[in-house]
Amino acid sequence: MKQRSNPNFPTENEDQALLSAIQDLPVRPIFIMGLHRSGTTFLYDTVAKSFPLAHLSLYHLLYFDRLLSNKQNGTEQRDKNLLNLFFSVQGISDRNIDGTHIDADAVEEYGFLLRKKTGTFKLNDSNTDLFKNLCRKLLAVQTDKKAVLLKNPWDTGNAQRILKYCPEARFIYISREPIAVLNSMLNALLAYIEGPQDYLEILLDNGKGRSAYRTGYLAWMVLRGVRKVLGRNISARLARGLLAKDVARQVVVYRKEIAALPCDRAIEIDYTSLVADPVATMQKLQGLLDLTVINNAPSNELKQRTQLNPVLQGYEQALQHLIDTHDGSS
Repeated sequence: MKQRSNPNFPTENEDQALLSAIQDLPVRPIFIMGLHRSGTTFLYDTVAKSFPLAHLSLYHLLYFDRLLSNKQNGTEQRDKNLLNLFFSVQGISDRNIDGTHIDADAVEEYGFLLRKKTGTFKLNDSNTDLFKNLCRKLLAVQTDKKAVLLKNPWDTGNAQRILKYCPEARFIYISREPIAVLNSMLNALLAYIEGPQDYLEILLDNGKGRSAYRTGYLAWMVLRGVRKVLGRNISARLARGLLAKDVARQVVVYRKEIAALPCDRAIEIDYTSLVADPVATMQKLQGLLDLTVINNAPSNELKQRTQLNPVLQGYEQALQHLIDTHDGSS
């Protein structure tokens, strides 16, 4: 039985009386864009450590309704300590699906905040004010920052709508070989159904427990049951086709979107080049961001699997055919 630890997450908007003081802060978001499992977290972490940009950490996400109050009262570290203790007691040290380290300062996606508050992972007409308040809060509580850096793979394909909401937005896209993305997705799915997902449940909980994500939890239970009956290899083979179709669709959306954006609004970063030489990659971003690198040696931890899952051996041609089909090329 797990020990108890109360992280003291806010249950009401404790910042309400302080919101008027931040309404004049500029909303100039910079978006990390890319497919799920394409390296967006590594890019986000690297850019956040290299430029004077406010960013979204787990602390900011889970204590969103108390950020301004904590800043005013000097109690930010108190809640960070509570969060780290909570993770420790729960036995959560990484994201489980990929081994990425977790603590209060780890970067996370704003889509989880949108979902908690408005029921959708994507930026749309109903949550624009929430998003802008998020940007302003992050600038208010992280001093000496020039803009806000955010990432949310669910919004890849949503750039034109985002520009309508935030005309000053800039976009950093990350590209990765589709077969590598599919491999990462497949391995993440297998890890997802092979063990408890305490971390993900924390991100999805809006204060109502599993009732807040009942459909997803039931799907997890079904997939977990299938995995137990059929075994890992057969489950992986069954999942391969479904995931490949999703990757193909996302690749086509990604390519069309970046082709439609002007070069002064977007830049594309190659995942392999980023991993090989992050410093040189960061220097390429200075023109788009109109900012100077402030840390030439960002310390990042990257855990990646370079070996293909056995069910993907020789699958590149089939995946490319799916991409061509979605693109209307065949």
